[in-house]
Amino acid sequence: MAHISLPLDNAERLTLTEGFRHDINLLRGIAIAAVVAYHFAPLWAPGGFTGVDIFFVVSGFLMTKIICGGQETGTFNLFTFYIARCKRIIPALYFMCAVLFLLSWLWFPSLEFKAVGQYISYVVLFISNIKLNKDTAGYFTADSHENWFLHTWSLSVEWQFYLVLPLVLIVAYRFRKKIHPSVTMVLLTLASFISIFCVNDKHTASTFYLMPFRAWEMLCGGLVWHLAKNKWPSQIKLALTVLGYLIIFASIAFIKPAMQWPSFYTWLPVLGTMFVILGNEQYYSAQVGRSVQWLGLSSYSIYLWHWPVVVLLSYADRQHNVKWIVAGICASVVAGYLSWLLIENPTKKSLSRVSKPQFWAVIFSAVLTIYGVSTLARKEIITNHPNQLMDSIAREAVNKNYAADTSSGVSYYGQGPLKAIMVGDSHAEATVTALAQAAVPYGSVMGLTYSGCPTLFNAHRVKHKGCDKFNQSLLNKLSEYPGDVPVIIVNRISHYVENKLVSFDNSVNEIYSQQFAQSLINTACELSQQRQVYLVKPIPEMPHNVPRVLSHALMFGKKPEDVTAELSVYNQRNKTIIDAQDTAAKQCGVKILDPTRELCRAGVCYGSHSLQPLYFDDNHLSESGNKNLVPMFAEIFATSSPSLAGAKPLNSLTP
Repeated sequence: MAHISLPLDNAERLTLTEGFRHDINLLRGIAIAAVVAYHFAPLWAPGGFTGVDIFFVVSGFLMTKIICGGQETGTFNLFTFYIARCKRIIPALYFMCAVLFLLSWLWFPSLEFKAVGQYISYVVLFISNIKLNKDTAGYFTADSHENWFLHTWSLSVEWQFYLVLPLVLIVAYRFRKKIHPSVTMVLLTLASFISIFCVNDKHTASTFYLMPFRAWEMLCGGLVWHLAKNKWPSQIKLALTVLGYLIIFASIAFIKPAMQWPSFYTWLPVLGTMFVILGNEQYYSAQVGRSVQWLGLSSYSIYLWHWPVVVLLSYADRQHNVKWIVAGICASVVAGYLSWLLIENPTKKSLSRVSKPQFWAVIFSAVLTIYGVSTLARKEIITNHPNQLMDSIAREAVNKNYAADTSSGVSYYGQGPLKAIMVGDSHAEATVTALAQAAVPYGSVMGLTYSGCPTLFNAHRVKHKGCDKFNQSLLNKLSEYPGDVPVIIVNRISHYVENKLVSFDNSVNEIYSQQFAQSLINTACELSQQRQVYLVKPIPEMPHNVPRVLSHALMFGKKPEDVTAELSVYNQRNKTIIDAQDTAAKQCGVKILDPTRELCRAGVCYGSHSLQPLYFDDNHLSESGNKNLVPMFAEIFATSSPSLAGAKPLNSLTP
């Protein structure tokens, strides 16, 4: 077969087959450049994450070409198809997993080493997207972006698609006399796309991570293969190519992460990619892409390695430094190119020279080895030995209250008669054990908490229908308990105001914050008709994830300082809520509890004290940190209790 050579530099030359699609390789180059730019510097390419959607369409086109082309000529072999996918994907991916495992064993806190082992066991089985869907609030959240394996979700989606697509098309071709395979693909495409809008608002992360909701993008690529079999006038093909690139670059420049994804907007990069592939323009694609042809060829390896570099910059707190960003991009490209040159290509060629039994023996041995070692790390049979201070700080990330039943939100603490009920969201769940400790001399405490659910009547939490049901049942639940048992309300209330996460039944032309404040007052006063109500002022929030920033500073040999926030900033941010709580106190006799008296000193609120975290993230008190609030909650039960007088909570800020 004839070959053409593409010079990379004076020492290296790439060999490409005559049927090489320059347009597809250019699309890969654009896609990886967009993804890398977005992950390192989102402002440079706000819609750069759409590069993954470009990859999906390209992948769907190529897989359909292999499968349907083979079906029509009678040459398709299912196991040969799977072998080819293994050769392409597994070596570089498993090598990355091995490197990250070794790095985490040598360097990470034990908690993070265990997490790496846990995720690798999902990555090697190509189900990390399922794990990420379970563990994260969404791809675009800040916490997700410190997960070393976040980027593997798309590989898992593609792999799952590769497993299913040939089976579907084999069946489709057996019934092709009744219904053409392309019609089957159209129906599947529509079903997959429509399913996005049939998911409960609470599970929107599923539509991002899970294959059934992403399959339509790859199927669209497959539909292009069927469309391309028709003869298209050259003028139309050129117009499609130009329009396709314009749509793609517009998507990268103007689409924002705040948009629901995938959604109707996702059709933009999908259609743009479809148009470019359908245009099949080779001459100009070759001319434009000749100098960066290697970027598309090594795009898979660059994709694998760029994300660990992004996370590394975040760990080092250099993610906003332009020099480090540029250095990180360069490092990603070099690492990806070397991975393509030294791992991806050589192993693919080596595996092509062995027999099928030998090939499967090698693959299964690799899977079992990496999965087995990662499982041993996950079960803490394989452990590492990090710096003790760094390790103890990092472990505060899991020092939280796990007692609440996630379905009912009910939890119980202590023994004896019920003396208090705490109501609220995850901030209530994070502080209720401090209330329980304050109640020890008197009796027990109950929690009625629902994460992400502010305690408001006649209001609706946006995209959280379970919250409405919880609040609607709250009065009935409380009526089951004696009227002399007080209710303590704790919410991350300003968070809901700032992000406008609540809508109101009787929406009027008022400022949103005023509507919110009035709803808070009405709710507190309605509850106070049944029993004494205590409103806890907002818990101070920190500018950073406390255990993470302290432990990561120690990882890089820095001298960490306690994480703090200015009390003046707290007062300004929460003024509307604090004023509303004070109004409720005047109007209906609710009482106010102020956590800043215990968590702040001399105008500074502490996220850690003597490097010991008081929070398990940036806004939730940990099980050790919340004990600072015991004196505040003790006021509920007795103004002067011998058993509590003079007592100092763990990690007390009092000298």
